Amino acid sequence: MIMPAISYKRHRFPPQIIAHAVWL
Repeated sequence: MIMPAISYKRHRFPPQIIAHAVWL
């Protein structure tokens, strides 16, 4: 899956989404 860091920079997602992506 795409790394959450890239999605975070391209789209301002809340920390919950990032944490969930990291768990996945």
